[in-house]
Amino acid sequence: MEPRVSLRLLAGLLGIVVAQHFPSGFSPEPLLAGGRTFFMADDSWRRDAIAKMWLERRSMVYTPLFKFNYPGNPSVDLIFKNETASKTDTLKHRYAWALMMWALVEGNVGPNTTVFEASSGNTAASLAYMCRLVGVPFIAVVPNTLEDTKLGHITQYGAKIKKVDNLLRWTEAGRIAQEANGFFMNQFGNADKAEEFHESGNFPLESVNVFHEFLAQLSADSNQAVKHPHFFVMPVGTGGTLSSVGKYVKKYGVPTQLVFADTQYSLMGDYALMGRFVNESGEHLVIAPGLDRGVLDRVMKIPDMASTAAMAVLQRFGIDGGTSSGVNLVAMLSLAAQETSSNPRNDRLTIATLLADPGHFYAASYLNRTWISEKMSRHGGLTAYDCWTQVIMSALELGGDPLMMGLERCQSAALP
Repeated sequence: MEPRVSLRLLAGLLGIVVAQHFPSGFSPEPLLAGGRTFFMADDSWRRDAIAKMWLERRSMVYTPLFKFNYPGNPSVDLIFKNETASKTDTLKHRYAWALMMWALVEGNVGPNTTVFEASSGNTAASLAYMCRLVGVPFIAVVPNTLEDTKLGHITQYGAKIKKVDNLLRWTEAGRIAQEANGFFMNQFGNADKAEEFHESGNFPLESVNVFHEFLAQLSADSNQAVKHPHFFVMPVGTGGTLSSVGKYVKKYGVPTQLVFADTQYSLMGDYALMGRFVNESGEHLVIAPGLDRGVLDRVMKIPDMASTAAMAVLQRFGIDGGTSSGVNLVAMLSLAAQETSSNPRNDRLTIATLLADPGHFYAASYLNRTWISEKMSRHGGLTAYDCWTQVIMSALELGGDPLMMGLERCQSAALP
């Protein structure tokens, strides 16, 4: 026979256990006592804040698409989605929206919360905008070498700035947030939680996923024969955007391959391929990336001087693209050359990417020949820069793989 325990005894025991977890002097009623209703904190501020966020989403018109002129390979379409047309000038506007929405829904940000973030500029500016939208203070923890242009971009939305050593910005942002009883948004560590990869269907509250928009725009374009890009090319900052595109593609069976275009000295390629950083001596200084390795199809490494030269090439065509746009252009041209030479197809090869931020943010650095000569001398300085520029222009006009041509012609100027 099963042993019997009276309800009165069980209620008393539970009351003792619960009481041990409450402050001294607090005597809760036993949990089994009936007729009681317990209310949580008032939720009206959060509801209002989330409503403001959805109004913001409705006002975020689709950023435009444009095709890049590529006479060297007329059977290929290179399509850019211009995220510099967003309200805060970069791709990070939609990412900051996703971060703030996640933080509100989870209850991490309330009416008296100060939000902190470690950033090299773009995410901080967009988060400052979102914080001002919902009415909470924002403090950006940035490298002490950050360009004045980017500092101004952040502060124009009401943010305060805390400058620290570049390698310490993540740990410092977490420490300062904890000391101030604020919230560290942690764009790297929380990318996988914030970035959405769901289709909104006919629901009026539309998905903020960038690839959802991309496909909607291609579908609506009667002049666009290929409705699903064969490849989507992108570098990573946090890894959140590329991962969200990849999850969207995999979940809905979209026939698009994800290509991670990694910069020369980035460790993200190591992480994508092996799940760890090859050199982990500074592991305590870095937050694990929000990159989902499982959604990637290819990884390409792009020399820093090649991507820098590609920024100048974009400028020649009237396209104001930042550092990631240079990486994207070189990767797309290389991919196009490889695919058209080895995989004949009946439809037009279509490669898509993002114009993530504007080139004028880098007018004093990556678009400045004096800066390139001084700061990138190890990569061959202006000799290598001009060589890569010529190679990329040749690939655009005549075809060919700029990576193969550039590694053959331009790398001799770089130090080993």
